[in-house]
Amino acid sequence: MADICGIVRKFAPKFVNGYSMKRIFQIFCGLLTAGLLLTSCLGSSDDTTTVYDDMAISTFTLGKLNRYLHTTTSAGNDSVYKTTYTATSYHVSIDQLNHRIFNTDPLLTGTDMGHIICNVTTKNNGVVYIKSVTSDTLTYFNSGSDSIDFTQPRLFRVYATDGSGSRDYTVTLSVRSQEAGTMTWTKMPDGTAMPQTPTSGWEFAFNEEGNGINATNDHWATTIAGTYDTDTDLLPTANRSFTSWMLKNGLAYALLVGDNDRQENAAVVWRKIIDPDKATDWVYMPIEEKNSYYLPKGHYYWLLPYTDGNVLAVDATGSIYLSTDQGITWRTSSDLTSPVSAVAGAATDGQGGLWLSEVGTGTVWYGIKTE
Repeated sequence: MADICGIVRKFAPKFVNGYSMKRIFQIFCGLLTAGLLLTSCLGSSDDTTTVYDDMAISTFTLGKLNRYLHTTTSAGNDSVYKTTYTATSYHVSIDQLNHRIFNTDPLLTGTDMGHIICNVTTKNNGVVYIKSVTSDTLTYFNSGSDSIDFTQPRLFRVYATDGSGSRDYTVTLSVRSQEAGTMTWTKMPDGTAMPQTPTSGWEFAFNEEGNGINATNDHWATTIAGTYDTDTDLLPTANRSFTSWMLKNGLAYALLVGDNDRQENAAVVWRKIIDPDKATDWVYMPIEEKNSYYLPKGHYYWLLPYTDGNVLAVDATGSIYLSTDQGITWRTSSDLTSPVSAVAGAATDGQGGLWLSEVGTGTVWYGIKTE
């Protein structure tokens, strides 16, 4: 401070713009003192930044993922629809010894592996970068927001906050090659008999005139004539098929499909809720204008109660249609296909199994969905 003031005395002129040398000297020294005091105050802050030499990924989790599924309309057109699912429950392991990260439970078939959202945390705030798939370029990784292409293994690099080094992890995510619930088929030994499809115990048949439905639950010892909620001219006149299954509280659900000239491309569908305590009608189920997932007309179907209240319709060509809404819509998919193209008979066993017999050979096939 004394040296600086001495310099001012030596080189400053006696008068500057009307101010005396003494006055200028006082102002200058005052400003300099304030500056030194301010610097001293700023330097006395207790706030410090701590850096670490840790470079490890501690957690790796998945977020909401897109999934694209294929199906076929009743007209035979391929259709793809998008859905999403949350993958936070899919366990991802971190092998710290070998610097590997991988999922132990493969993701669902149809998952969009090119756009995966993941959340990464590091020990002591290590900074994460991801290597390009086409070059050695590293890009800062925004956890929980960046969409990453995991169609191949990816390299994640973690830098320590003190700049002392980095660590690389190879991240590999797998997807199921076969969807859980896909049908797998076994050719049964010669002479294997088809099971009896479990139903509600009710049986149905058209009357002699063909314009009404009779029902029985005592093997036709007694007959109950049907009643209807709409015009019976809409009852099927060809390729008629019935089935039924039990609902809760002692109720049963009966389903009828078949052809009618008043409906051009689709089979007509009727259903009836059977209540032992009161009479109920057969109800016609019209096809909504925008519903392209109907049961095609012109085929005889084996109607089969299936798992979880669903129902299958199998035709003689081996086409298998699944309805998950008790007959309103019907879909085929690559997950549910027949091993034969000429079916002589079809049955279900009440345990998730589908049985088909082949025309000509009599070979029996057993299909069950994978877990």
